[in-house]
Amino acid sequence: MKIIVDYREKASGLIELLKAEGIQVEVKRVSFGDYIINDSITVERKTARDFLVSIIDGRLFNQLSNLKRYCINPILLVEGDLYKTDLGFDDAAIRGALVSTQVIWYVPVLYSRTKQDTKEIIVMIGRQEEASKDVVPLRGGYRPKRLKSKQLFMLQGLPNVGPTMAKRLVEHFGCVSRILNASIEELIEVDGLGEITAKGIREVLDAEVTQ
Repeated sequence: MKIIVDYREKASGLIELLKAEGIQVEVKRVSFGDYIINDSITVERKTARDFLVSIIDGRLFNQLSNLKRYCINPILLVEGDLYKTDLGFDDAAIRGALVSTQVIWYVPVLYSRTKQDTKEIIVMIGRQEEASKDVVPLRGGYRPKRLKSKQLFMLQGLPNVGPTMAKRLVEHFGCVSRILNASIEELIEVDGLGEITAKGIREVLDAEVTQ
């Protein structure tokens, strides 16, 4: 397991905890997120207080936008109790931000109680990611009947393409064949589709199948 950690996380104490687990840790400047696990999963870590402050100053949704655009498999991890801080934040506003994060931006939210808890979650993410590399998930046995539904369903088999992105791809290119033949430069013209995702799509489409 390899974890790249943003240098601004030094004060958190998590770097030492991860190294104590025997994990390969590289500390450097990370443009988006705080932890990149196995070059695949990006974790944005926020304490409960920082999460609330980021709502107030407008950072949260800008960060979520960048995570979706530039990162593969982004996750938001909130450390601490959001409903017990010194900020006196309205509970409905907190729930609204959490709903928006997961439903509108499609960024999963994980919760930890303490720094030790956060370390264990990050390690668990890395271990599960390693264990699932050769597993192809079955999409619930769902088999669409309508033509447009079949098109969208097929596109959601591409890396990091969910229902919203599949719809944007169809709207942008007009038909599936143009999407499958699009270059990286053409793919990143789609709103919300970043270079990393575009490269991942082309890699899946262009790589020769090996036994």
